[in-house]
Amino acid sequence: MRAVRWIVALMLCALLPLIGWGEEGPAAQEDRIALRALLVGCDHFQSQPDTWPAASRNVEMLSEALMRDERDYALIRSYADGLSSVEQLYLAVLEAFGDAQEGDVSLLYIGTHGVFDEGGSNAGAALILSDGEGEELLYAPMLEDILDAIPGQKVVILDACNSGAFIGKGLSGGADRIFFSGPDYKVLCSAGGSEASWYFQSTQETSAAGASYFATVLADGLGSGGDFAADVNADGRITLKEVYAYLTENYAASTPQVYPQNDGDFVLFAYDADAERAIGKAVTDITFEDTLLTAGESSVAFSLTVRRQVELYYQIVYHENGAWQFEQAQHFLDGEQPDGTVLPGRKIRTLALNTVGEDAYGYAIIQLITLEEGRPVLQGARLLCVQPDVGPVSLNVATDPAFVPGLGQELCILAQHDVPCGLTVNILDADGQLVRRLAYETPSRPQQLSPNASSFYWDGRSNGGDMAPPGLYTVQLRVRLGDSLYVRESAPVELLSLAEAEALEAVEAVDMQEADTQGE
Repeated sequence: MRAVRWIVALMLCALLPLIGWGEEGPAAQEDRIALRALLVGCDHFQSQPDTWPAASRNVEMLSEALMRDERDYALIRSYADGLSSVEQLYLAVLEAFGDAQEGDVSLLYIGTHGVFDEGGSNAGAALILSDGEGEELLYAPMLEDILDAIPGQKVVILDACNSGAFIGKGLSGGADRIFFSGPDYKVLCSAGGSEASWYFQSTQETSAAGASYFATVLADGLGSGGDFAADVNADGRITLKEVYAYLTENYAASTPQVYPQNDGDFVLFAYDADAERAIGKAVTDITFEDTLLTAGESSVAFSLTVRRQVELYYQIVYHENGAWQFEQAQHFLDGEQPDGTVLPGRKIRTLALNTVGEDAYGYAIIQLITLEEGRPVLQGARLLCVQPDVGPVSLNVATDPAFVPGLGQELCILAQHDVPCGLTVNILDADGQLVRRLAYETPSRPQQLSPNASSFYWDGRSNGGDMAPPGLYTVQLRVRLGDSLYVRESAPVELLSLAEAEALEAVEAVDMQEADTQGE
């Protein structure tokens, strides 16, 4: 096997803790809306390691992808060399989105280092704005205040460590404050609030390769390779729900987060589905036989389509000691031909894993990488979950006691499990009847939560898409290991209507006023 030394991963996180379419239909709506984008990439820092040229490459890739949107962006403004202060970002937002009207779409992408104190409020989550000479922290409430002043829909894409904390997702204890909620916001984050976000770079001095895994997969899903891979139904409209599903499947290094959780109406990208496509990607249609494995299974099978003769490698990364071990990654050259290349066509491959033995369970990433013009190009990736072949498994379910879907709130569900496993998550009504299935034998992911858990979010809707009525509900967690089924249920959760929430808020206000009076 030929070793490959030019792929390394950089963890973008801080070392120091810091605190729809209407009744007119899509076509009529799209004729009226104006789309604008502001893309910010920070590569040079005073307090953190530089990432150049990764963030600037992210901005370039996403700008190129958005320019292909058939709805035609009125403006795409890029700051590939970073911004150094909140004031600079505020002025850039005004300059880019100052003409926005109700119904318009304003998209903001920020790629940088993220910082978050795990023991503090998620309001303390921050992005580092920097151009190498000046540097300042951008906190979630600051960014929300800046964007609240912009009319219309705001699409916020955050590509940084701990970025999920900005929307209160992927956090060990849940969120104490919720930002960017309600109908005006659509948000994508590259990682949960407790997770690192990863970049890859080339160590070859002559190569300018490098980008974040998240931005690479996002641009690919929006058609940068020509196949518009995120558009599952091939209707020419890539929704927020489709993009999130594509990221979740193909972006393995951390767990992407989204708000709203299940928005299949908002169109993030549009293209002509009937036009002839020029496929630029070297590898497409990557399909794994299964990504939920059992300890003792020593291999994983998958298939792929190679579209042109290319040098193809497989990188396997294991999750050990609470982190992805990119520095110890294994590299394998496909080597179908004597010159080390692979010919075009549909291929079936099998890779061996270090999962031999009863206790050999955990997580692994398989990345498909081509070497083109001397630089590595990520073609796709999958996260593998290897569960024990037998139990027991320790389960618990933690939730908030109540939520109000009418205010845009979602119920945070922490499905706690002490080993990797396939998770089924059900929402049951007061009679024990199934209302919504959030997951079915879905492989868990290493989300860096404490205690170990997988996070899920319920928007209050039933399997049929209708809003569930106010009342008490229970979250049921099911895991099957070997011949045994393990089940755990949460305490009752109250789904409140707007009227109930307002009445409760009024009572709490009176109680507080009386307490203040007694205190005086």
